Amino acid sequence: MIALPLFLLAGGATWLFWRSDMRAGVLIAALVCGYALATSPLANAIDGIGNGIGAAISNANDSAAASK
Repeated sequence: MIALPLFLLAGGATWLFWRSDMRAGVLIAALVCGYALATSPLANAIDGIGNGIGAAISNANDSAAASK
């Protein structure tokens, strides 16, 4: 369960480096933040949200094409 605290810490570091205009720090902190989020228990939930949004957009496009 180290992934969630690491995500929060790296997210804070990303914000801090962004505010201080340290581009290399932003890149490294954002990569660590993304890795922590991808390996966290929330990864499946985030993937499910993305799949749901994709399905909704696909259904909206299909219904728009069918009504023409």
